[in-house]
Formats: sequence, structure tokens, C-alpha cells
Amino acid sequence: MKKFFPKLSVKDICVLGLLIAITIVLAVYCTFRVGEAIKIPMKFISIFITAVIYGPFYGGLVATLGDLFNCLLAPSGALLPQITLIEFLNGFVFGIFFFRQNISSRSYLLRTVACVLVLFGVDMVLTTAVLSLWVGIFPSFGVAFVTRIVAGVIKAALHLIVILALKGYLEKIRRLKK
Repeated sequence: MKKFFPKLSVKDICVLGLLIAITIVLAVYCTFRVGEAIKIPMKFISIFITAVIYGPFYGGLVATLGDLFNCLLAPSGALLPQITLIEFLNGFVFGIFFFRQNISSRSYLLRTVACVLVLFGVDMVLTTAVLSLWVGIFPSFGVAFVTRIVAGVIKAALHLIVILALKGYLEKIRRLKK
């Protein structure tokens, strides 16, 4: 149980607060929009860093709080609890793949590709299902899936490039916890 909920000090709480603030700034100012419903956010960078340092639960927590504050500060539609839950799942997935893991080049590359594929699946299937079936933004699931596939591929490629680029900094990032 301690693997998912590491003990937090005052310093850790302050770092988590800063990571939440960075997530909000990235969500508000570094999101590229394609039309009404498709967006490619850069907030995953701070969520990834949180998951690497503090694990899956706190990665998901920062993603969730970042989504909630983003909806309050820069709303682009109604607050959807389903989407917020998917944001938590995205942060949790980062933690599953990268928290306390070895950073050897081969295992890191395989873990990165597997993580990006899982996130792509979550984004394409769950988010599209939420938007089309529960909320009714898209008229049918098939149309929504085809519409979002291009943005999903771009987002997955961006995830892959950034996570691979951060490999050299992971040990320094992990030292923030110490």
C-alpha cells in the first residue's frame, strides 16, 4: 500500500502544490485546439513529473485537480466528471509505468511505448465514448472516433517525444523527493 501512497512531508506538499500550479498554467496557456472538441494539451508534462516522483495516486490527483482548476479558470465547456475521471486515469497510468522504475535505455523505451499506447487507447476509446455516448457532443461513436484519431495520433507522438526527451533528467527529477 505504501507503494501507491508515499508519506508526504511539508516539502512534498509544497512541491505537489507547485506541480498543480504548473499543470494549470500548461492547461490554460499551452493547449492547442483543433475545432470545438479536439484539443492537444501540454499539461501531461507536469503530470508525468508528478507520477515519476510521487507515484500513480498523486499523479492522478494532480491531473484531477489540474482539470478542475482549468475548468474554473478557463472554461471551454461544462465540467464533466467523466472527463475528470479519465484525467485521473491518465496520471495513474504514468505512475504505473514510471514510478520507481529502472531507467535503462531498453526498458525505458519499452515502458514509454507501452505507456503511450495505453494512454492512446484511453484517450481514443474512453474519451470518445464519454463525448459521444454520455454527453452527446458527437452524433455517433464511429464519427467521433474518426474525428479524434488524428489529434490522438499527434498527442501520442508528442507524449512519446517528450517522455523520451525527459529520460536524461529523471534522476534529477527524482531527487526532488529526497
